[in-house]
Amino acid sequence: MVVDVAHCGDRTTLDALDAATKSVVFSHASCRALIPGHLRCKTDEMIRTLAEGGGVMGIPFIRFMIKGGPPVSVDDVVDHFEHVARTVGVEHVGIGSDLDIDGFGSPRQPPGGPGPEGQPNFERYQPFFTDEGYVHIEGLNHPKRVFNLTEGFIRRGFNDDEIRLMLGGNFVRVLSELWS
Repeated sequence: MVVDVAHCGDRTTLDALDAATKSVVFSHASCRALIPGHLRCKTDEMIRTLAEGGGVMGIPFIRFMIKGGPPVSVDDVVDHFEHVARTVGVEHVGIGSDLDIDGFGSPRQPPGGPGPEGQPNFERYQPFFTDEGYVHIEGLNHPKRVFNLTEGFIRRGFNDDEIRLMLGGNFVRVLSELWS
């Protein structure tokens, strides 16, 4: 079993990390240090505790989980990867897009499908949308989005090994350990 506390509040996150005997994940969460006051984000204390237990944090591709208001770019997403890497090491961060490119919150969402605003307590996310009413980040809203993210990592000076870890290697490590 994988314990994922991405949607948990502060106390539950810290309690779960404290109680865990194996690695925990934040499958899709961002850094509160970059969006102060946003309760959907994780604090540096939580990120450090996650890393101490060998876990990994996935960074989402949803605009209002990355920045407090528009515009939101690929570089803003890379800021969250970079923050985690500086705080606890590149071995504890990966992709946690939380955006089905052909569905939920995307320009390719099937007509009549549910939007994210239908979730309970949605206002706690402090949402804001594109002019067309979507939650995606321009440049990360198409099938080649990982290329744009990789280019952002290269611009920031991450090396090939670090990029491999962030593009999936860290999650492979953690999930392989948990599911061995």
